Amino acid sequence: MVSQTVMWTVDSAMVGHVGKTELAAVGLGGLMVFALYAFFVGLSYSLNTFVAQSHGAQRYTDCARYMWHGIYLGLASGAVILIVRLFNPFTIDLLGPPAEVRDLGLSYTGIRMLSAPFFILHYYLSNFFRGIGNTRTPMKVAFLANFTNIVLDYFMIFGKGPFPMLGVDGAAWATFAANVVSAVALVIIVFNAKYRTRYETHRHWKLDPARIRQLLTVGTPIGIHYFLDIGSFLVYSAYIGRMGTDQLAANQIIIQVLALSFMPCNGFSVAATTLMGKYIGAGMPAIAKKSAYSAFKLGLAFTGLIALLYITLPGPLIRLFNSDPNVVWFGTRIIYFAALFQIFDGVQIVVSGALRGAGDTKFPMILALGSAWFLFLPLAYVFGTILNLGVIGAWAGATIYVILLGLGMFARLKTDRWKRIQLTAP
Repeated sequence: MVSQTVMWTVDSAMVGHVGKTELAAVGLGGLMVFALYAFFVGLSYSLNTFVAQSHGAQRYTDCARYMWHGIYLGLASGAVILIVRLFNPFTIDLLGPPAEVRDLGLSYTGIRMLSAPFFILHYYLSNFFRGIGNTRTPMKVAFLANFTNIVLDYFMIFGKGPFPMLGVDGAAWATFAANVVSAVALVIIVFNAKYRTRYETHRHWKLDPARIRQLLTVGTPIGIHYFLDIGSFLVYSAYIGRMGTDQLAANQIIIQVLALSFMPCNGFSVAATTLMGKYIGAGMPAIAKKSAYSAFKLGLAFTGLIALLYITLPGPLIRLFNSDPNVVWFGTRIIYFAALFQIFDGVQIVVSGALRGAGDTKFPMILALGSAWFLFLPLAYVFGTILNLGVIGAWAGATIYVILLGLGMFARLKTDRWKRIQLTAP
């Protein structure tokens, strides 16, 4: 997850040194892509749950059966995203960015989304490996993709070597190539002799509607949760964009800086999902809960350290992406809210991952729906517009929202209601 953060950070940092308009375009375009992908990415996490529980129960061939059905869902998801891509002009116009940001953002998203089938397939195969307790393989593949992205970013954004200077489009093509590389690498690995022998990954490809229904039943609430979460941030960024390009660029930098904790906390979340699923599958719910608390403590310790980094080095962190005085001024004000924001965001990310391992996905979805659209956005508007505090006030509202969301997720884990959920495998 850290390596994915580096990929995203390098994209933004390099484009940010081309110009603040380019940075704002990549920021808004990137959030738009994530919002359009979010449901399908969330859906893929159901594979981790079923593979982990099958692995814990020592039903190894079932792991392969679920993997194949994940592949089918991944390819179907990619095809849907390619269709949705045709409506990008309408979608970005709904967000109402400045004209110069709109044109660059539209070009960026159009290129990025061409790799959608590879991107979603990468998620499904990564969740298969994580479900069987192998987190190193997705990590190594992420390093390979990251290296591909960084090298191509340098050559294609700035026009080095045989490439023309492509700017924002160069960043998009580099990410396209990285997505293709990661998906192909995982396909090659999952069918090598090691996994063919133990899990019979080359067999059990026959379509079983019951397994598709299982993945959709558990995965759909996760997908809605992800979509509502990222979608609310997309609307939030569009709202900030109406305040001006400087505010939008500063907002993008803060979101990018938040990835320093957001993506690693996703790593702790994946660990919590895998271990909860494994121990529940093995009939040891007490150990499962202990694993969840361990992941929670690690996430809390990590986000605490990141908060110290934000507080002690606000200026250098903002200037890493853009040195425009106005952008730096806004960024160094709202980064203090981000320090507190990311602690409670880490809590909800890790705890929702633990609940996911137990198959408890509906409550997190409902909590995300209520808090994102009926708390986060209204609070941002009240502080930002009604109280006339601008982007700084909007981030104050966002921080209040995420504190309540984090506490709500943790309270759900404490109730033990997730122990009542039974996931039956055919």
